[in-house]
Amino acid sequence: MPPKRLAHVQALRDTFTEAESCAVVERWATETVCHLEGLAQQAVAQYASVQEAAYTCDAAKQTPADILSILRSYQYLCQGVYRDAEVVRTVVAVRLPELKEEDNLGVGVQHAILRMLDEVQNKTLGAGGTGEKSSGVKAQTSVYALREYLEARGGVEEKLLGTPAEGSEKGKEGSKSPSVLLQLRQLDADALLKVELSALQLVSSMRAFINAYALNWRKLIEPRTGGDRMVS
Repeated sequence: MPPKRLAHVQALRDTFTEAESCAVVERWATETVCHLEGLAQQAVAQYASVQEAAYTCDAAKQTPADILSILRSYQYLCQGVYRDAEVVRTVVAVRLPELKEEDNLGVGVQHAILRMLDEVQNKTLGAGGTGEKSSGVKAQTSVYALREYLEARGGVEEKLLGTPAEGSEKGKEGSKSPSVLLQLRQLDADALLKVELSALQLVSSMRAFINAYALNWRKLIEPRTGGDRMVS
């Protein structure tokens, strides 16, 4: 490889250091996982409250603040995890060495870690669990949970409250069906259940990654035996 290109590679490795990825893994292990588990517990408690509540048409006039708060918190945590994963991905990816026919054990570890990062990020996006190469179960909700919930709830609210007349168009009377009220309550409950299940899935994927990173960090930084900080 020409010296100028080698310099570019070394500059990348000097810029994106193992200290950055280590800080992410440390934060995940000591903070993020705990926050996700705490949020899952909040969702469980609120789920029980919703299931016990007697819904009336008034429930369609205001979106529950507690549910919005939980969904916003999950969105915020998913955003943070996705961004953090990109930091680790960059640190590992810029250390992928020149392809050779031998001494590829460390390179295999690098690729395995990158696939685990894929799994973590897929959980934040509500993906996973589909396709031959995918592992695990599809996440039940995602960083877009709030938007999806508001869209679904708005449709049920419209059924219950009806729509006012506009110009020459006649208004639509709200539904009196008790099943629509039950649908509204179940929609609220399901939004919370999805947060609980998805948060637990994300925690499991993150713990697996933390374990793999902690045990293999040296191979991620120096994939080839006898390597040092210089380009290999």
